[in-house]
Amino acid sequence: MTRVGVFGGMFDPVHHGHLAVARHAVEFLDLDRLLLIPCKLPGHRGLPAASGEQRLRMLELAAADDPRIAVDPIELYSEGVSYTVHTLARLRRRLPDARLVLVLGIDAFLGLPNWRDPEQLFRMAHMLVIARQNLPMDYDMAGRLGGAMARDPEQMFSGKAGRVLLSPEPAMDASSSAVRERLANGKRAQVPEPVRAYIRGQGLYRGENT
Repeated sequence: MTRVGVFGGMFDPVHHGHLAVARHAVEFLDLDRLLLIPCKLPGHRGLPAASGEQRLRMLELAAADDPRIAVDPIELYSEGVSYTVHTLARLRRRLPDARLVLVLGIDAFLGLPNWRDPEQLFRMAHMLVIARQNLPMDYDMAGRLGGAMARDPEQMFSGKAGRVLLSPEPAMDASSSAVRERLANGKRAQVPEPVRAYIRGQGLYRGENT
């Protein structure tokens, strides 16, 4: 049984906080692989400053030294808005026997009722919810949408989909907006050195592009 994490986002740009969550998910759940999936067209926010190709390249640079973490452009090559339910459906067809785990921050988890077909998400994948100290967990959310809370990774993986596991927040935290602001002001930001060099070479996040 292969365990595959699915961690999507704008990654505009990818930073140490993203990577801390990705590595935490791999270790906490003993994943065989974690997929970093850059969003093409978000349904809930404005367009990213960097293009899809640029964000993809930054992710590839950031994940190059960890064989457990891969970058998947599945949403960049699809049409229209990047809905997670459609992405999971395509991954399920590609990996029919895998245990898929959607990795979400608690803020995203609490917003699931407003996502496209949230009940369908629980039929295709488990969820790892990354806690934050300032946001309380809604322990009834999974039940209202057709899922169930799990007490540990082994209980979660005893089924094919539909379990939710709450995890502590990794020590490293950052936000893409704060990173873009620091980069725009010529300050060091929490991004891997190869990503910093790429941003500098591409002239990203300067002035009005932040």
